[in-house]
Amino acid sequence: MVTDPVAFSIGPLAVRWYGIIIMLGVLGGAYLAARLAERKRENPDHLWNMVPLVVFVAIAGARIYWVMLDWQTCCAADPWQALNIRGGGISIHGAIAFGLLAIWGFTRYNKLRFLRWVDIIVPGMALGQAIGRWGNFTNQEAFGGPTSLSWGIPISPERRPAGYEQFTHFHPTFLYESLYNLLACVVLYQIAVRIERDRRLRDGDTLWVYLIGYAVARFAIESLRTDSLLIGPFKAAHVISAILLIVGIVGLALRHIGWRGEDKSRLATTTTDSTAAPTDDTTAADPDDITPTPAHLVGKSVHARGVSGEPKT
Repeated sequence: MVTDPVAFSIGPLAVRWYGIIIMLGVLGGAYLAARLAERKRENPDHLWNMVPLVVFVAIAGARIYWVMLDWQTCCAADPWQALNIRGGGISIHGAIAFGLLAIWGFTRYNKLRFLRWVDIIVPGMALGQAIGRWGNFTNQEAFGGPTSLSWGIPISPERRPAGYEQFTHFHPTFLYESLYNLLACVVLYQIAVRIERDRRLRDGDTLWVYLIGYAVARFAIESLRTDSLLIGPFKAAHVISAILLIVGIVGLALRHIGWRGEDKSRLATTTTDSTAAPTDDTTAADPDDITPTPAHLVGKSVHARGVSGEPKT
C-alpha cells in the first residue's frame, strides 16, 4: 500500500501522485478521443484545442461542487481555503457537469456540432476516470466499509473513518469504479464508431448511455462508501446519480421516440468514394477544377457538411 502521497519534491514544491495520475488520465482520455476523431473523419486539432479549456473548467467545477457541499468543514473558518485545491476536495460529478458545459461552449463558439463531438469525447472521459481513480489509492481515500474479502485494502490508522478504527482492511471502491469505467470506455467506443453506420443510432447516444450507466454504477458503489458528502439526509452522489439517470433516459427518449432511423448507406458510399484512389477506369480530377473548401468547413466531416458532400447553405 502506498503510504506517501508525495511522488517527489522540487525545492519547496511537493509533486503528488494524485496530480500525476489525474494528468495521465487526462492525456490518456484525450489521446483516445483524438484517435476516435480521426476515425470519424473529424479534425483532431479541434480536440487538442479544446482540452486545456475543458480540463480547467472541469477542475474548477469539481472544486465548486465539493466546497458547496462541504463548506462548514473545509472553509467556514477560513473562506480562502476554498481556493486551496492542493488541500484536497474535488468531486467527479462537478467535473462532469462543468466539463460538458465547457465542451458545449467550445463547440458552439467554433460552430461545431456538440452532440457529434461529445460522442467523440465521452469514451475518453470514461478512460480518464478509470485511470484517475487510482489517485484515490495513493491518497488512501474514497474507500468503502470494512471487509474480510481477499481484495480488501489495508488503510493506515490515521486514515480510517471514525467508528472504524479497529478495522484494518476496507472495500477498494475506487477500484470498483475504475473497473466499471474501463468497461464503459470499451462499450462507449463501440457505440461511437457504430453511429456512423447503424441506422438505429443517433449523434449523442454515447452521452446518454454514459450518463445512464455511470449513474447506476455510482449509485451502487456509493452505497459501500463511508466518506460521502451529504445533501440533507441523503448521500450527495445518490441524489446526483438519480438526476443523471433521469437526464440520460429523457435525452435518449427525446432523440429516439418517433424516430424511424436513418439510411446511412448513402453517407458511407459518399465518404468511401471521396477518399478512394483513381483506378484505370477513372480519371483523377484536375486540381484546378476542384472548388476550395470554405474555411469554416475545414476539419469537418462529409456528414457535417451535408450528405451530398457539398457545403450546406
